[in-house]
Amino acid sequence: MIRLFIIVSILFCLSACGGSGAVKNNSGQYVSASASSKAVSVSSVASSHAASSLSASSVASVNGLYGLYVSLHMGRADQLLGNAQREEVFLKFVRDNGFNYLIFYELEGMAPTSAKAQQFASLVSRAKLSAGVTQVAAALGDASEADTVVAYNNGRTASERIDVLNVEYEFWNKKDRKTEFATTLSMLERFNAVASEHQLMTEIYIGWVDATEAVSLANVTDRILVHYYRQNDIDIVNFGIERLEWMAAASRKVKVAPIFSAEGPKNTYDVPFMGCWLEKNANQQAYKSWKAQYDALDKPWKENIEIVGATWFVYDKFLDVGIGPENGCPQ
Repeated sequence: MIRLFIIVSILFCLSACGGSGAVKNNSGQYVSASASSKAVSVSSVASSHAASSLSASSVASVNGLYGLYVSLHMGRADQLLGNAQREEVFLKFVRDNGFNYLIFYELEGMAPTSAKAQQFASLVSRAKLSAGVTQVAAALGDASEADTVVAYNNGRTASERIDVLNVEYEFWNKKDRKTEFATTLSMLERFNAVASEHQLMTEIYIGWVDATEAVSLANVTDRILVHYYRQNDIDIVNFGIERLEWMAAASRKVKVAPIFSAEGPKNTYDVPFMGCWLEKNANQQAYKSWKAQYDALDKPWKENIEIVGATWFVYDKFLDVGIGPENGCPQ
């Protein structure tokens, strides 16, 4: 996750590029952590779980990738990492809602032997071993941060490792778009080199691209997350459908996952997205609707697109779902 950027408020594009202490707003721009939406108490977080999932069992689990952007909110009162209660609430949410892929912000510059790295390794290990997570990504906006991931991974068990280098860099929102797109490609090339050497994957999130940009990106990354920031699931697949058609012109099959936003009226920096829709719908329904609409398209370019699952921005916004008028949704 909007001239976009996709695209954050207790624990959690989820992007393109904030550093430590920065979170991404619903336009995909980064703001200081202190400017993000209200903190949510652990008790209110726990009480909102049933409503936030609208009963995960009410809709079949998503097949394939089911991702969730997560902000650690380092240095804040609602910091996730290192808070045992919040970590358990988070892991329960991931497990109960069938998420199997986590994309973490605020890992830039993380020293491999730091307390932060040890806490992160513990959280990731528990997510993989007990919550059904199979992949973890670092959302990064600088080519040099690939080395941060490698340094962190060295000597770590598979359950603690970062698996994906996710490019979070909104070139389409930059003043000098041409130059910033070149920077994005350079970053991906660096990430690809590191990924090849260290058994990692590469990925990029996109908002708005033109035909040339779409093809270029599709040819140099393993997976592309495409934002579909809408307020409901009506005709959602046709929101910027040309982006898929353009990517399909790549020289290889393109793996794609749509991104939806859980932002609502009172926890967003732009128009609200699916925060209120989630009051009455299971989060899995967004992808079910999107995929059904995609499958109904009779387009030859689909032959070069592989839909691999879906992603949500952002974890902490889900915690506001189901808490009543505080979320700003009609009752």
